[in-house]
Amino acid sequence: MEKQVYNFEALTKIRKKREKSRRIKMIMAAVCIVAVLIVLYILSSSRCEYYVYKDKTDTEDNVDVSYETFADGYLKYSSNGIEFQKKFGRSEWNVALSYVHPFFTKSDSYAVLGDKGENSLILFNKNGKVKELTLKYPLVQATVSDQGIIEVILEGTNSNYIQVYAKNGELIADMRSSVEETGYPVTAAISPDGTQLAVSYYSISGMNSKTSIVFYDFSRQLQSDDVTLKGGFDYESALIPKLSFVDKNTVAAFGNSATYFYNIEDTPKVKKEIQFTQEIESVFENDKYIGYVLENSENPEKGKYSLQVYDKNGAKKLECKLNMNYDSIQMWGKEIIAVRENECTILNIKGNILFQGELEGNGIESIMPAKGWRTYHVIFRDKIVKMKLKFWKNS
Repeated sequence: MEKQVYNFEALTKIRKKREKSRRIKMIMAAVCIVAVLIVLYILSSSRCEYYVYKDKTDTEDNVDVSYETFADGYLKYSSNGIEFQKKFGRSEWNVALSYVHPFFTKSDSYAVLGDKGENSLILFNKNGKVKELTLKYPLVQATVSDQGIIEVILEGTNSNYIQVYAKNGELIADMRSSVEETGYPVTAAISPDGTQLAVSYYSISGMNSKTSIVFYDFSRQLQSDDVTLKGGFDYESALIPKLSFVDKNTVAAFGNSATYFYNIEDTPKVKKEIQFTQEIESVFENDKYIGYVLENSENPEKGKYSLQVYDKNGAKKLECKLNMNYDSIQMWGKEIIAVRENECTILNIKGNILFQGELEGNGIESIMPAKGWRTYHVIFRDKIVKMKLKFWKNS
């Protein structure tokens, strides 16, 4: 039998050549991945100068109509009624109404439409009307929890009332408030699980004024008639017109030049304070971020406004100066969209302007992100279009 002879030197050369080839391929793959990431980063931060419209839907020319994202679609409401659309222009259900001053608020699963200054209020979910309430006094303000529990502030003849209703219309709590005793209830917010309530009271005594932020527990209201007062905080010469539950045990209170975060799991405690040197012009928020527009009077040459964004723990994520005109400003995901008449400014969480300019149409009502890269639903007074931003005019 013939003996097989191996050329180890040749085998070693082949092995080294293969290893070198594999290393080169790995390096090339890594370079390609890095290059793609760099390109994606540049594209995600770069400004578009052009746009095109697609999928136009004609609507009635009415400045009274508003749209809100809700469930897996949109709620369209006005003084004439409310309807749910999974796609723009395609109604799943609608309820005809005759309201003078429609007031809208929502949670993840429920929405409330009331007639501000009147006695009507309706609770909805994505399937339609859940419960209609006739209030004892005119409506001032309302919020709704993820379980459909409703909080309302009502204006009586000599007193104001804060009431809490279950989604079946049962009155859970009824608290009277007078200017002389507790102060005027400016605003309130109910926790996502519907068990806790925060109220901002404003009072004046002689030449002095103060705001009291007070917290209540309703977790035992079905077994007891007593409302549990958990505690509160007083702020001299301050007005706090907005409260928001960050989660079921954390409340944010928004003042003219400060925001306070409270932990109310047990005895309420101040968790964090954010103080501003300039007065707050606007506050906007989504499920992850809170944003502020501040007058930039200290350095107007750098921009008309100072824009700051924080996460829900109070950590600053963005601070930049901007020249823009706006009547409304919203945050969707990691993008901020400011609108005024036909002008809009779109920027990301890093402060990069993605688009700034005037759109062709009859008055922008709102702009919402749509599926697709740099794609948005633009709601005008007489139409809804899908807008695609572009880097080049003919791209």
